[in-house]
Amino acid sequence: MIRCAYAETPRGALHYAEAGEGPPLLLLHSTPRSHRQFRHLMPALAGHFRAIAVDAPGYGQSHALPAPTTMPWMAESLVMLLDALGLERAHVLGFHTGNKIAAALACHWPARVDRMVFAGQTHSIIVEGPERNAAIRAFCDRYFCTFDEAPDGSHHVRGWAAAHAIAQGYWWPQKLQTGSPIAEEDVLQAEIQVIDYLQGRHSIVPTYEAILAYDLADALRRVQAPTLVLEFLTDREAHFGSQAERVSALIRRGSFAFLHNADGTVPERRPGDLAAAITRFLTDDNRPSASWPAPGRE
Repeated sequence: MIRCAYAETPRGALHYAEAGEGPPLLLLHSTPRSHRQFRHLMPALAGHFRAIAVDAPGYGQSHALPAPTTMPWMAESLVMLLDALGLERAHVLGFHTGNKIAAALACHWPARVDRMVFAGQTHSIIVEGPERNAAIRAFCDRYFCTFDEAPDGSHHVRGWAAAHAIAQGYWWPQKLQTGSPIAEEDVLQAEIQVIDYLQGRHSIVPTYEAILAYDLADALRRVQAPTLVLEFLTDREAHFGSQAERVSALIRRGSFAFLHNADGTVPERRPGDLAAAITRFLTDDNRPSASWPAPGRE
């Protein structure tokens, strides 16, 4: 059973959902999602962990995000969450934006992180050079709609129209337009993404600005926690080339694994596969320090 609650922190209330008992495992979502992204993954993890899916500041039902912000600021909010929950340490899974927050947490507050899973599609785990920001920009530019201020306030209407256009993209994903058959879960998935977008839309630009400004490679080099770089591979991103092995080499105790034919819907569409990869890494005391196989890769 999934339980929802608020943790009171010095910055305001952080909303979270949790399931299961055992070692605590923080689940950090992508932009502009919320704890709902892990609604299917939490039950799959609950037999091994106390899975805690956090609404990052500015998203879901958590307190507001300041603009500008930084990845260490967002990570410090998780330190405050751990304090509020009376937890000294936790495992951390970061997905897309969440992997940058997880890296900042493990880098700057190493005593609070047991093990880390740094997960995402290929574009999300590129860590160095102009290729990194170019790959991220391809996914976030649509959110950077700016308009000159008009005396009559019409720029506010243009901004609202742009937000509506983005919301329409979540409302009508390709599967609902062209897929067959359509399941009730497909409609629910679209509905949840629209809700997440509307709740978090004002935080999207400052979040991506913080991501683009963050020296992720430097942070990963300073991470002390055993870390699994879990790359989701798709044909659509094959032109980037696989990144997991190179990224894991930056981390002192890094290892890597892959999920194939896996896009950004993995936490919701393939929770069993993702839970198996996470659980095996977090519970395997004999894992090697180089390649570590995900299900189907042994």
